[in-house]
Amino acid sequence: MSGPELSIVIPAYDAAPTIGRQLRSIAAQVDPPRFEVIVADNRSTDGTAQAALADAAGLEVTVVPALRAQGANCARNEGINRAGAPLVLFLDADDEIDPGALRAVVDAFAADPALDLATGVPLGEDPATFELPVSQKFLPYGISAFLAMRREVFDAVGGFDERFVGGQEEVDFCWRAQLAGFTLGVIRDARFSYVPRSEARSAFRQFRRYGATYIQLYVKHRHLGIEGSSPGAERHDIRRIVRTSARFVLGRGNRVDSARALGWIIGRWQGNLRHRVWGPR
Repeated sequence: MSGPELSIVIPAYDAAPTIGRQLRSIAAQVDPPRFEVIVADNRSTDGTAQAALADAAGLEVTVVPALRAQGANCARNEGINRAGAPLVLFLDADDEIDPGALRAVVDAFAADPALDLATGVPLGEDPATFELPVSQKFLPYGISAFLAMRREVFDAVGGFDERFVGGQEEVDFCWRAQLAGFTLGVIRDARFSYVPRSEARSAFRQFRRYGATYIQLYVKHRHLGIEGSSPGAERHDIRRIVRTSARFVLGRGNRVDSARALGWIIGRWQGNLRHRVWGPR
């Protein structure tokens, strides 16, 4: 029997309560290609490795320790070192994929030799009209919760930048891949569900990291002509944060949405101060 057609790499940190959901969705695939599952356990303290093996739903799961550094990028880089297939699919430990997603990935790359890396379509989006998101008015990127690529793409760009912890890693990776001449696309038949943070404190922390790494992304790539912001433009966020803080404290509207908005603004400001720039809004 020949080797796997697709290597699935799942970075995991303290994912014991959720990883079973993703593994069960993989086990429920319809007409799947030959695949392997690699869980890269990134310094978990809650028994993630044991949970992945216990909740494997009949799958053969390889657990790889990713101890060199904290962060999903370290886990992704360590996980792919154990991958044996020409195609790699990165998934998150707390999401789910639709039953036909794996077959759609392999078929899409087989049908289009020019396709080098691609993302799927989140549930709730219309597959016919879904477009790749664009960051900082520069280039599009694929979503790290479902990011597939040929192995040579990963090797050519040197993997994920482990200096990004908490966000923007997929943007940086996809930008570097496109700048190296690789083609990014969408696999419209590959659907996945993204599970957002439902608790306000957790959502705030998540979006604060997103905001800070957004500025880090700008600092790394601004030499390519990306435009930043200005003190005048930032004054708009001062008024916005006062309004959002008032809604949050008074319990008006959706507290999780308010927490995300506050986290994003504060994270951007932290990034601006840390790097001494006015990054894009």
